[in-house]
Amino acid sequence: MCKSCSINDQVGFEIQRTGHMMSRRLEARVKAEGVDEVTLTHGWIIRFLYENRAKEIFQKDIEKYFLVGRSTVTNSIQLMEKKGLVRREFVECDARLKKVLLTEKGIRAHETIEAMIAEMNCGLLDGIDEKDVGTFLKVIRRIKENIEQQKQ
Repeated sequence: MCKSCSINDQVGFEIQRTGHMMSRRLEARVKAEGVDEVTLTHGWIIRFLYENRAKEIFQKDIEKYFLVGRSTVTNSIQLMEKKGLVRREFVECDARLKKVLLTEKGIRAHETIEAMIAEMNCGLLDGIDEKDVGTFLKVIRRIKENIEQQKQ
């Protein structure tokens, strides 16, 4: 596609706008279900911890996975601890390290939110042909690859 094409100006905006719309809808659902103590960021961290619960996960793993800074993750983890969603434990081999673990409350929040996300995802694809979804996924993955290549 040519660099001066007007559609190029719209792609990034539409991706950002769609993500924002999805976030706002999910936040509203979470609040309506009474799980409003879990912010969107907390929800993503909880999901990451849940999916990796068989491994030892440290703050640096969360930073790397979500591509965010140390202070952002520190603040989120501290707030999540206060809300009883996660706890930190020292590691025997290195007292400086603390692994991050979900509490029972965090696991319940994850299961509630995952059910909402599954329902939302079904609604997102309503009326869209499976082939079109495949094309979309192929294109969005390529966009992400292009972004990664631009970093260098």
